[in-house]
Amino acid sequence: MKKVGRPSVAASRLNPKNIEAAIKSTQSMRQAAVYLGVSRNTFKKYAKQYGLYKPQTNLKGIRRISNIRLQAHYDVKDILEGNSPSPYRDQKLLEKGIREGYFNCQCDNCGSTFTDEKTPPLMLDFLDKDTLNTTEDNLRILCFNCIFLLRNTERGYYTHRNSAIGWALKNAKPTVPQPSEDRSNTQDQPSSSIPENTEISGNEPDSLTYIPFEEFQKTLNN
Repeated sequence: MKKVGRPSVAASRLNPKNIEAAIKSTQSMRQAAVYLGVSRNTFKKYAKQYGLYKPQTNLKGIRRISNIRLQAHYDVKDILEGNSPSPYRDQKLLEKGIREGYFNCQCDNCGSTFTDEKTPPLMLDFLDKDTLNTTEDNLRILCFNCIFLLRNTERGYYTHRNSAIGWALKNAKPTVPQPSEDRSNTQDQPSSSIPENTEISGNEPDSLTYIPFEEFQKTLNN
């Protein structure tokens, strides 16, 4: 029996919509595979599965690019409208969105602005917890402080929502130890080493005698 494991990130982004967008954005099937960050064989497998694999027989005029991900132009507008898959990490997409004016450099929860910060303390949040859904309606910007404050709520950061740790913290009931009602048993109570009838006087001399360091050195030489 074949062991069923967790699907890879590459396989999860190889849906018909992303494959079709990659083919339209590139000049060949090889470049489309590089566009999506998968191997050529993996791309060929899923493209054939959806009936989208149509390699060109004449490759004349197609420029060979060693790394198309570094030279291809990715339109942030198309990514935010859901017309193109995002090849960027979450933080990179946030930085490009702020730089190109699609996002405000502020927290959507508390309204704090960080326009004067070179590296603003902001992170991109996904409302439906799907990191492949980069449409603008599914995105929210949170500052580090709000991510911490909302960590145990339903409005928290997408990795904190509906997690096992979050559920445990939300449903945990603190228990306060109650004092024992039976005080008749005094065997376990520590007994005082000083008798009850003993009077302690503060005028008794100390058991230690302090001498200057020079005199102490003389005793060592002797």
